[in-house]
Amino acid sequence: MTRVPFRDARERRAEVRPWTGDPTREVAGDACGSASPRRDPPKEQFVSSTGDSIATPLVRGALAAALSLGTALALVVVPALAAQVAGTRSTATALDAIIIAVNVLVLGHGGGIVLSTGIIDGAVTLTPFGLLGLLLLASAFGMRRVGRALRLVRDDGVLRARALRDAGGALGAYAVVYAFGVGILAGIGRSAATAPVVTSALVSGAMVAVLGGLMGILWSLRREATSTVPGVRVLELLPSPYGETARSAFIALIGLLSVGMLVTVVMLLASLPEQSSLFDSLDPGVVGALVLTLVQLALLPLLAVWALVVVVGGTVGVGTSTGVSLGGAETGVLPALPLLGAFPGPGVFPWWAWLLLVLPAAPVALGAVRLVRGVENLERRDQVTAWIAYPVAVIVGVLLVAGLSTGGIGDGRLVHLGPQMGSLVLPLAGIVVIATGLVITVLATPLVPWTRAKIASLREKVENAENAENAENAENAEKSARPEKPERAEKPEEGAPAGASASSSDGADEADGVIGDEGAEAAVGSPDGDGTGDHTEATVQDEERDVLDGDVLETDREPGHAADEMPDTAAVEAAETGETGGVSRPAGS
Repeated sequence: MTRVPFRDARERRAEVRPWTGDPTREVAGDACGSASPRRDPPKEQFVSSTGDSIATPLVRGALAAALSLGTALALVVVPALAAQVAGTRSTATALDAIIIAVNVLVLGHGGGIVLSTGIIDGAVTLTPFGLLGLLLLASAFGMRRVGRALRLVRDDGVLRARALRDAGGALGAYAVVYAFGVGILAGIGRSAATAPVVTSALVSGAMVAVLGGLMGILWSLRREATSTVPGVRVLELLPSPYGETARSAFIALIGLLSVGMLVTVVMLLASLPEQSSLFDSLDPGVVGALVLTLVQLALLPLLAVWALVVVVGGTVGVGTSTGVSLGGAETGVLPALPLLGAFPGPGVFPWWAWLLLVLPAAPVALGAVRLVRGVENLERRDQVTAWIAYPVAVIVGVLLVAGLSTGGIGDGRLVHLGPQMGSLVLPLAGIVVIATGLVITVLATPLVPWTRAKIASLREKVENAENAENAENAENAEKSARPEKPERAEKPEEGAPAGASASSSDGADEADGVIGDEGAEAAVGSPDGDGTGDHTEATVQDEERDVLDGDVLETDREPGHAADEMPDTAAVEAAETGETGGVSRPAGS
């Protein structure tokens, strides 16, 4: 029987190394001629965490949801158990404390519970915004870790391949697990006095998971720039001009919430005596005081949103047929909670309370300034798009927050609590649109340069007029300070020719005319020389003396007017005839 060699089989087994995938070499066999492939030591194997498999993001999202839900449960269970242990006058057990904590957790997510305590009967839908903020932060931190582990951004600052798929898968798994967990807790938290609404717990839990998880994913994309790696900003990933619009709207919303918190803190400081009396009447003890403080801190952001609504110009209801606005307050009986002592008493507010409308306009204008400067280098179409989208985003954001802050406690007079949305829309839109429009008009249009040019031109004209007036006043002052030299006119000699008086004044011309006329009349009236000529000569001399004494003569007459100022020849001859006492004769005699 022919022996079949096993070399071919060994070669087939040795074609590929089991760990490296590279071809192997045969080594020298033993004395029998057998050979065996060289075996490399096994290398350490890693499970890829870069999202190459869809299972990795799903598993990570589910684990993050479980961790976040456990954190949220601890936030409410620990204070409840502490209050139960320290409460000496309470008959509640630890299980009752846990059930109460679960109901508070459902309320913190925005869900509703039904109470049947005899004191409060009905649905409770008022959301403690402070606890809601903590739950959102817990979800954001959980999904931030998932996003960092998935490495959604490459080293060059660009999203890697399948980054959106992996991020969406992780977020979906997170939301599903988290929502079902909240629903299960709501089903477990039923008792004879409390009953969480499972449907609202599911919906509100999913909303918190999606919103908080999305914030965490976006947060994980952010990366600071280094010398070798470019920085990544979340809003820079949005197309222009929506990134600048989102940033400006976020600035405005944070500023508006800060205004509401500022007003709330001022009201709390102003009402410290009332709060102290309420706190003393409750006598909660050390641990009870701690729990009561935590409850009030959970409600503080809710009151800040209500204060913002009032400052914007809306109305906040604190029960049936009640309301607080800038015009006045009409309140009823409120729960014995020290924090509620900050509400103003019933009455009409002074007129200057309406000046508080300026407070919310300031952050809106600040966001508009950021928007105008951010889009100044874009095309006009993109600028107009941003200018329209910004006030819309701010108005929608404020209305959304105000709507979430509404609710009720039971079926009694506290069934309607929170902002009255119908009274908020118009004043909010007016403040946002007017503030944004003013900023755009001032910064994005040529109104300011045109106004500055007009003001500069007007100032220049005023300065020129003042300089001309000052120069004229100085010239007049110089003339008035110069001494005047009196001028005396010489008396014309007798028998001087008529042209010699050409340089005399107008008063002398008039006097010569008068003398000539009277002399002619005298010559005509006394042809015989009966002494009338002497009278005429005396009269002419007197009038000439009066004219000279009255300083009527002008000695600086221009030469061009000498012909106009020559006296009548006949009158001069008559005057000379009258002076010599002769009688004028006709020209033909």
